[in-house]
Amino acid sequence: MSTQAIKKPSTSFTTKRVNRSTFVIREDDAYGEHPLIYVKIHTRAPLVVLSDTGCDEPSEKHRHDRYVRLREYIEEYPVEVNDGKPLNPNCNQYFVICTHCHYDHIGGIGQFLPGGTTEIIASSAGRDFIESDLESHGLFKYIGAPVPWFKVTYWANSFERLKWPIWDGEEPRPFQTNLAMSIIHTPGHTPDELAWYDHDEMHLSCGDSFYEEGDDGMPIIFPAHGNLIEWVFSMQKLLVFVRSENARAATVAEEATENGWVQVSKRVKVSCAHQTMAVDGEEILATLEKFSSRVYNGDVPVVKKEVWQEEAFYTWRENDNQSRMSIKAPARLMDDARRFFNLDV
Repeated sequence: MSTQAIKKPSTSFTTKRVNRSTFVIREDDAYGEHPLIYVKIHTRAPLVVLSDTGCDEPSEKHRHDRYVRLREYIEEYPVEVNDGKPLNPNCNQYFVICTHCHYDHIGGIGQFLPGGTTEIIASSAGRDFIESDLESHGLFKYIGAPVPWFKVTYWANSFERLKWPIWDGEEPRPFQTNLAMSIIHTPGHTPDELAWYDHDEMHLSCGDSFYEEGDDGMPIIFPAHGNLIEWVFSMQKLLVFVRSENARAATVAEEATENGWVQVSKRVKVSCAHQTMAVDGEEILATLEKFSSRVYNGDVPVVKKEVWQEEAFYTWRENDNQSRMSIKAPARLMDDARRFFNLDV
């Protein structure tokens, strides 16, 4: 007797495995952003960590699919790379980490309202930015979409280690689990931009701070409220951090070898909120540093000029594009950065 393959329900999401505990969901959205949403099934506590929540607006092709809502997809959809099981079938608690407040990253956050099952975490340095004029700061006004209602339940400091349950400052927590996850403030793309690091997996999620062009051909975009000066220092901070983690891992592996143990030296992998996932962190950050330096020094040509978000934007891209990167930003921000770094361009 022949058996007919079971047809999977239709969905606007696709999923790949990043490492043993982390998956990446790519949304086919109406705006062509194709955000990458990272889902960590935590091994130390009964919770699921989400890095952003996508657009919450399927493309026309997927508008009538069965699964177009992120939370339903995570809790119900059989994922092939997870042994055919949903990512969160038991509806464990969510830690939603907002890498920044743009619409393609918080559009679905209303599905994870804070309460007994959700914590929403954002940058303490970006609190004023998030809590004021989110319609503009989140770019919702440029796509004609309503601003989702949500409340950040924990404003994380830079290099803070997250714990579970989160202490609210009122009820004492006699015991908290160290989640081996650190928040790193990385202002530049936006004032509230952050990265987060999974110490167990040596995996760094960097939001929209940078990414390669990839199949979508998307440049690293800086909106009108970006800052190309702060971005330089944020990326240098990440590079130093990654090099330090790689050196620590190499030392541990060397000590294990000396003691007769088999220990393979791991290196930090970096994943971004668009196009780039699980690449060597030190290599891509070093490439980014060199590429951005060439842009700031005027060695990379402007390939496009346009009016966007009510001001003049330039796109810088090398002709050979060996770096596989490009930058799109207001000309005003680049002028500010070149003056600050005393570059005569």
